[in-house]
Amino acid sequence: MSQAASWLVSVVVLAACGSAASPPPASAGPAASAAAPVGNEAQASESPKTEPAASELPNGVPVAKSKPAGPTLRETCLAMCDKLKPKCADNALQNCRVNCTKYDPPPSGCDDVVRLALTCARDAADLVCANVAPESCAKKFREISACAAGQKPGTADTDSMATKLPAGFTFFESTQEGVRAPMPEPVESKTNDGALIASAKHPDGAVYSLRKLPRPAGKLNEKIFLKVAMNLLGRCSDKMKMQGMVDKPGRTSIHYNSKCPDGSEEQGLFWATEKALFLASVRGAPGKLGPTEAFLYGFEAK
Repeated sequence: MSQAASWLVSVVVLAACGSAASPPPASAGPAASAAAPVGNEAQASESPKTEPAASELPNGVPVAKSKPAGPTLRETCLAMCDKLKPKCADNALQNCRVNCTKYDPPPSGCDDVVRLALTCARDAADLVCANVAPESCAKKFREISACAAGQKPGTADTDSMATKLPAGFTFFESTQEGVRAPMPEPVESKTNDGALIASAKHPDGAVYSLRKLPRPAGKLNEKIFLKVAMNLLGRCSDKMKMQGMVDKPGRTSIHYNSKCPDGSEEQGLFWATEKALFLASVRGAPGKLGPTEAFLYGFEAK
């Protein structure tokens, strides 16, 4: 090989080796996209993502904001019972709380009906210690029974509820005096015995009585009712507690319970119309008064 040919081969080999060892030049596109953003671009990349507005949702339907949950039925019922603390005995409070289990859970499909009734009782001014609904809310509680029976709202039958009397009870009615009340059988009607209209004796020994009294003049209140009770009942009024006053056109009434010096107990109801004052009362041995709720809360006067 000539010297010129040998030099040419050396140049070709060196060029080939240089091409294999040198990396290919980097592409400008990928390098630019991988470069860290600067200035405003960097701030934009670090800001948190925001949720699309309701009107920008894919289906175009706005999402309603969830409302804060209100008290449960049980909480509403217990709040009603708490209103009894300042004026009722502990057993009345406990009975009320036990009674709340009737509404938790409510009858199927009657949640709203039960809620309306319990809310009414919780806020009622005539809430009483006895385990019965306030009279101002009686219709709403009848709606619970109607709903549980599959009836439509507003179809609760007052008369059918009233006819559910305790065993051994009947309705006494005096058209002359305009009064009606459930009483134990037999009822002895009094037509010429002064204030006494009717009386009956429960098998446990308690005496159920209806009386008609002169109506005090003017607007009635708890103080006036207490004065009437003191004059009528004497020492049996010493430990009297009054509750559940109702004052509306044509009627002012209040419930009471008391203990007498001889150990007997009395529960009663003063009911004043525009012309007369009626007294429905039960007196007997402690714990032997019978189903007084049916009598006192079933009494009506015109």
